[in-house]
Amino acid sequence: MDPADEERSLGVELASPVEEEDLGAAKAKRAMGLVDWIGQLRAAFGAPFLAVVMIVYGVNQGYGESVKNMAINYYWKDVQKLQPSSTQAFQALSSLPWDIKPIYGLITDTFPIGGYRRWPYLATCGMAGSLCLWMLALLPTPSPLVATLLLAGAALCTAFPDVVTDAAVAQHSRNVPHLASDLQSLSWGSMAIGGLSGCGISGPAVHSLGPKGAFLLISTAPLMLIVAAWALPEDKLPKQLAGANFAALLRTVHLFTATVRSPSIWKPALYIYLFSGAVCPDISEAMFFWMTDSKHGPGFSENFLGLVSAIGYVAMVCGILLYNTCFRFYSFRTMFKWTQVAVCLVSLPDIALVTRYNLKLGVPDHFFVLGDKALSSVIFKLQLMPMLVLSAKLCPPGVEGTVFAFLMSVSNLGGTTASWLGAWLLRLFHVKKDDYTNLWLAVVVRSIMRLLPLIFLTALVPDGGPDTLVDNGPALQVVASNQDESEAQDDLVEMKKLAKGVELGQESQLLIQSL
Repeated sequence: MDPADEERSLGVELASPVEEEDLGAAKAKRAMGLVDWIGQLRAAFGAPFLAVVMIVYGVNQGYGESVKNMAINYYWKDVQKLQPSSTQAFQALSSLPWDIKPIYGLITDTFPIGGYRRWPYLATCGMAGSLCLWMLALLPTPSPLVATLLLAGAALCTAFPDVVTDAAVAQHSRNVPHLASDLQSLSWGSMAIGGLSGCGISGPAVHSLGPKGAFLLISTAPLMLIVAAWALPEDKLPKQLAGANFAALLRTVHLFTATVRSPSIWKPALYIYLFSGAVCPDISEAMFFWMTDSKHGPGFSENFLGLVSAIGYVAMVCGILLYNTCFRFYSFRTMFKWTQVAVCLVSLPDIALVTRYNLKLGVPDHFFVLGDKALSSVIFKLQLMPMLVLSAKLCPPGVEGTVFAFLMSVSNLGGTTASWLGAWLLRLFHVKKDDYTNLWLAVVVRSIMRLLPLIFLTALVPDGGPDTLVDNGPALQVVASNQDESEAQDDLVEMKKLAKGVELGQESQLLIQSL
C-alpha cells in the first residue's frame, strides 16, 4: 500500500479538497456497521478484487512476513550458525529487493505478459516465492550466499505483488474516489490482522518445527497469490498500447531525473536517507542472538518473542492514532528533532538489559522487554509519520508517484546501510555469539549516533508542517521546463498513469522490519 494513500486515510490532505458530497458520504459511512461497510465495498469493487486485496496484504504480506521474519532470525543463528555481524550483513543483502520497488512498477507498465500487466506477475511471484521457501526448508545447509539469494528471491516475490496490487488499488480508487480511503482501510486492516495472526503462530511454529519447518509452513502463503491472480479482474491491453507505454516511460524517466536534481527534492531525500539509519548502526541481530542465549542472556523462548512482535504491532497502531490526534500539525523540523531525541533515549535502556542491571533494580527481563518494545514502537511510529507526510508533499504534479517511490526507496536504502554499518560496529567491538562482553558499548554507540541526523536538520528539511505547502517551486519549474506546450497535457496523463504504477507499499515493510 502506498504511504501517501495511508496519509489520506489518516486525515492528511495531499491532493485537491474533498467535495461536500464526499464529506456527507464519509459521515454516513462512519455510521455503518462492519457488514454494511464490506457490502458497500463489494458492490463498488466486486468480491474478487476484495479477495485479492486480502490475500496480497493480509496473507502474503502480513501473515507470511511475520512468520518468515521470526524463522529467518533463527535460521541464521541455529542453521547457518553465523556470528551476529555476519548475520547483520547477509540480512541486509537479502532485503535489497525492497530497495528497488519503483523498478517493478515500471516493468509491469512497460512489459505486459500476453497483454496483461498484473495477474501474470502475481502468479509468477506466487510460484517463485514458494519455490524459494521450499528450497530453504529442504536443502540441508546451503552456503550463506545461496541462502541469501533464496531469501532475496522470497523478498522479491513479496515486494513485487505489493507494487502490482498498489497499482490496482490506485486505479480502483480513481474510479470510485469517494471510497478510496475505505479501500485503503481494508488494505491496512487486512495487513494488520494478518500480521497479528502471524505473530501468534510464528513462535509456536519455530519452536515445534524449527526455522526450516516454519519456512515450509508459510510456503502456502505465496501460493495464495495464484488464487489472487485468477481472481484479479483485468482487461487485456491492445498490442499498440504497449509501445505507447514504453514511449511514455522514456518521457517519465527523463522528467523524473530532471526533477530529482532540484535542491527542493534532493536535499530532503538526503535527510531521509540519513534519518532512516544511514548513520545509525542497526545491531538488532546481535540483540536477538543475546536475548535468545540462555547462558549469557535471558534465553527468551520463541513464543515470548512472538508475543513481543504482537505488542509491537499494537503499539504502532497506537502511535498512528497519537500522531493523528496530537502531533499532526507540528512542523516537520520540530517533529524530526524531538522524535530523534526520543528514539535515542528509548534505546538507552538496552544498556541496562545487556548489563543485567534491570535485575538489580528488581525488574524481570520479560516485563522490561515488553515495556521497552511498547514504548519504542510508539516512538518509532511518531518518528516515521512526519517523514511520510513530508515525502508526499514534496512530489510535484505529473511525477507524484515516481518521486514518492524514489523517496521511499531512499528510506529503505538508509535502513540497509544501517545494517551494514551495524555489522561493522559489531566486528569492531568483537561481539560474538559466545562473547557479549562489549555488546553494551555497541548499544551506547548506536544510541548516540542516532542523534547525528539532527546536525543536518535545518539545512536539508524545509520549514513548515503538514498544514502548509512545502516549497518545491524549483521542482515545479523543472517539470514545466521539460514539457513542450503541445505535449504537456498528453505527457501529464501518461505520467500519472505510470506514476500510479510505481507507488510504494513501503510503510508495510517498515512496519515489519521494525518488529
